[in-house]
Amino acid sequence: MPGTVNPPRKMRPHWLAAGVAAGILLIWLVMMAVAIRDAALPPHASGRMFAVFPPGLGETAIVNRIAAAGGQPVRKTWLGSVWVVAGDKPGLAGALKEQGVLGTYGELPIGLQLAGCFAWADARVGQMLTMTP
Repeated sequence: MPGTVNPPRKMRPHWLAAGVAAGILLIWLVMMAVAIRDAALPPHASGRMFAVFPPGLGETAIVNRIAAAGGQPVRKTWLGSVWVVAGDKPGLAGALKEQGVLGTYGELPIGLQLAGCFAWADARVGQMLTMTP
């Protein structure tokens, strides 16, 4: 009818969009968990590595745990619970795990590069991106 005003439409939640977003987030979390688990060093590894300690652990406790495992603290990273550890003792990664380390990882030649979703840069890419010959 001319001249009548239709009542405003009631807003419905976008359950489909929320479900798709939640599904994508869940898939991403699972894939990241698998990637992090697969990147961990084996227990017999030694040399220079990242050691991820439980959050909230003090610096003194971290250094004591590194020393008890037979490693040497090189430096801490911008994340307080992640330290660079070095040691030639075979099985340093396993010894750190026995001291409560959540995981040990090889130090990358260059930082983790984010490209789109996720990209891993290997040593050849690192050599291409450096300014030195």
